[in-house]
Amino acid sequence: MTKNNTEYGMQAGRKKKIWVLLSLFVFLAAGLLLPLTDSSAEDEKKAAKPAPQGMPVEAVQVTTDSLDRKLNAVGSLLSDESVVITAEISGLVKSVQFEEGKKAKAGDVLIKLDDSVLKAEFDRVSASLELSQANYKRAEKLLQEDAISQRERDEAYAKWQLDEANLRLAEANLAKTVIRAPFSGRLGLRNISPGSYLRPGDTIVDLDAIDPIKVDFQVPEAYAGQVRTGQTLSVRVDAVPGSDFDGKVIAIAPQLDETGRSLMVRARIPNSEGFLNPGMFARIDLLLEEKPETILVPEEALMAKGMSQLVYKVVDGKVEVAPVKTGARLKGRVEILEGLEAGETIITAGHLKVRPGMPVTVLPPASTGGETKGGK
Repeated sequence: MTKNNTEYGMQAGRKKKIWVLLSLFVFLAAGLLLPLTDSSAEDEKKAAKPAPQGMPVEAVQVTTDSLDRKLNAVGSLLSDESVVITAEISGLVKSVQFEEGKKAKAGDVLIKLDDSVLKAEFDRVSASLELSQANYKRAEKLLQEDAISQRERDEAYAKWQLDEANLRLAEANLAKTVIRAPFSGRLGLRNISPGSYLRPGDTIVDLDAIDPIKVDFQVPEAYAGQVRTGQTLSVRVDAVPGSDFDGKVIAIAPQLDETGRSLMVRARIPNSEGFLNPGMFARIDLLLEEKPETILVPEEALMAKGMSQLVYKVVDGKVEVAPVKTGARLKGRVEILEGLEAGETIITAGHLKVRPGMPVTVLPPASTGGETKGGK
């Protein structure tokens, strides 16, 4: 019994060793085959990827965009209409009928002067006119009866005409005791009070029409021929940050300032909300020209050769030289006037590595974090 047990144990031990050896062999075989499998997959990927056909370069396709040619200038805002209200005749201020800083309409009564003396003068002249008119009618009748001479009749007629003129003068002086707003606008600070004695020319109040409002600015002599009435502009002021106010050129000075060799230009801007006031410092962007379809290329695509500019084009996978004529320069882009057409491909990076006729492989350009619109 003991002998049989011993033999059975020895057989079980041999079987266990065999299973251990088999397991170790399978594990080693799997470890050896895995790198071979990965290496084969990488080789297949490399074989599937086409090899470069030429020197790699970055390139973009030529496109068109709108281009606004603008001229920057500075100027000052001024009222569309402005007047200092003054007295035409002497007199005491009877009443003030306006509020400082408020709006006034054309024809509104601003102040009234004491008119008692002028009313009395008007009544006196009216009575004298009635008498002279009656005397003239009697003189006409007496002349027909040969009761008076022609001279006496003429004197009566002259006295009648003189009294009519005096009446019109009295009416005009009486009307001047009521001072009205000549146009609609905003009133300033008053310089008189009820009971003040005014003399001709004394200042009463300022009146400014500020809707619309004007802006005057100067442009250099080099741009004098490019400025025209009707051109649009935008205005910025420090008092209203972040806001642009659009306007149009309404007048251009006929001659340049000899001191600064600049041309004075005047524009008008709507101001219905009243944000703009006369005297403000203004920054102006005047639109000289608007081009809806303009070829613009990245500035890094240009290469200088002497006094000329050129770009490298990619045509059928090879490099070609294209001399170009440039125009306006924007932020990161340049206007091309001649030498390129929309749809062509130009090199933007890698110029120093290639020569005309050399085959190249076009790569997408590196991200620049955004694009700049034409004229902005």
